[in-house]
Amino acid sequence: MKTIPSSEAILTINRSNVFAAKPDYDAVQKETISPLRTNTALLMKILADNADTEYGRKYGFSDITSVEEYRKKVPVVTYEDIEPYIQRMVKGEKDILTSYSFSHMNETSGTVGKQKLIPLTDMQKGVFIKYNLRYNQALLADKLGEEWMKGRSFSTTEGTHRTAPSGITIGSASSVMAANIGGRQAVDDIMRRQYTSPVEASIPSPGTQTNYIHVRFAMADRNLTSIICVVYAQLVQLFHYIAENYEILINDIENGTINKSITLPESVRESLLKKIEPMPERAAELREVFKNGSSFAFVPKIWPKLAYFIGIGGDGYSIYDKTIKEKYTGGKVRNLYSGITASEGLWSVPVELDNEDSVLAPGSAFMEFLPVEAGDDLSKCVTIDKLEKGRTYELIITNLCGFYRYRMSDSVLVTGFYNKTPLVRFMYRANRTVDMVGEKTTEKALQLAVESAAEELRFALSDYVLYPDREASPPRYIFLIQPENEQVKERISLDVLNETIEKYLFKMNEEYCFGVKDGTRMTHSESFWLQPETTFLYRELMIMKGASPSQVKPVHVITNEQQRRFFFSLRDE
Repeated sequence: MKTIPSSEAILTINRSNVFAAKPDYDAVQKETISPLRTNTALLMKILADNADTEYGRKYGFSDITSVEEYRKKVPVVTYEDIEPYIQRMVKGEKDILTSYSFSHMNETSGTVGKQKLIPLTDMQKGVFIKYNLRYNQALLADKLGEEWMKGRSFSTTEGTHRTAPSGITIGSASSVMAANIGGRQAVDDIMRRQYTSPVEASIPSPGTQTNYIHVRFAMADRNLTSIICVVYAQLVQLFHYIAENYEILINDIENGTINKSITLPESVRESLLKKIEPMPERAAELREVFKNGSSFAFVPKIWPKLAYFIGIGGDGYSIYDKTIKEKYTGGKVRNLYSGITASEGLWSVPVELDNEDSVLAPGSAFMEFLPVEAGDDLSKCVTIDKLEKGRTYELIITNLCGFYRYRMSDSVLVTGFYNKTPLVRFMYRANRTVDMVGEKTTEKALQLAVESAAEELRFALSDYVLYPDREASPPRYIFLIQPENEQVKERISLDVLNETIEKYLFKMNEEYCFGVKDGTRMTHSESFWLQPETTFLYRELMIMKGASPSQVKPVHVITNEQQRRFFFSLRDE
């Protein structure tokens, strides 16, 4: 590639970034020593700064002097409660929910719930930069030394945006970088010093086949040292793409071309061709890697210096994490699981590599915690200093985007403590609980039941989807299981598959077990195999409809008719 910088140049840039990040890393360490003091101070600042907003005047922010007063005066809300305020802010009204300046609204994909708009204030940008960028850079330097600093990263992040009549942009945060640093060419020049993907993939034009661009430019750089994603499901899909298309990719790298089968607007194709040149030596290396096909852990062979992945993986995404380790890396690449984060903000950061537990970040948002067994009894909320190891809590946050006592629906398990701050592990989304007759089955219980069944029946699980069939009488669960290997369908009958899944679900959820065995409230589940690549196809469908690839989350519980029709149409009968 014409723009691949030298290892020395990349090392100099990364050393400088790590040096600049050290104060933020040290600050986070201090925060975890006195979490309640840090968290309370942040709340008081947010209230003082926003006292003269419409919301602040309504709930008397200026008179609140303690956490206790705040909890008495300000109600817990959901997105539906504040959506009318958000819509006014999109139209350009000021000082509604927040006094902090913003010119962009993050837009969630809506693949796991209602589509939302979240103001990306300058203050919130600072949170993301401090905890999600600089802290991680310093942590990596501490844990890995300097080797990872000598190569670029493959960042899968991409997104687009639209502009409202008020001038406020709506879409992914990454898509508005160009406006901040001097346009698309500036983005391309700056980003590609440290990242492989060009602007044509990170801020794509409509109709652009971004999978090809991402992996083609990344495969051309043998010195790649890291891969950055939002969720690990993205990595599974990109590695699958390489396995299916390595011949086209290698030929194009060898000849400095773009295969005619790749869907691209002509202007994008012309722009990309100016950035590439024939690389026969690199193509020869890659051809040797794939000389016997792609049915092996090829990722470390493509990038022998690859040191780590960073993204949302670990426990909540264990299916994809396991697939990456067993199918694509052989477990030879380290993992920096990025903690609990969302469009609304960031709540925790990692403290070790290869550990899915993360420490709450007291300086990122004011946090309250509702024990899950309390249901909707909001009087049971506790502060960060009252959390108990082994208990699960629903997260309620006050952030720097104008959300006050906002019910996130994210449930976290307290697994221990780092300094004096709780370590947590994401468990499930409270609003994703399947509840047809009071059984309240969490996504975590579904995940464990399906994974345990796959382990007992000795097959590699690619993915799964559940449909709560309320139309049946009595209602039932329908499991749609996507295995890695099609041959397993000949070895395991659907009856055996279903009996094994349900056996484990009985263990995970006694209420479900009682409901089914009662025979009048629920009936036994049913299971089907899904055709190969079904979940990949759904992801591509959502992207074609305009969802940001970085935000498309896997569907594990069908929630609407569109999803039901799609997945049921791809069952193996």
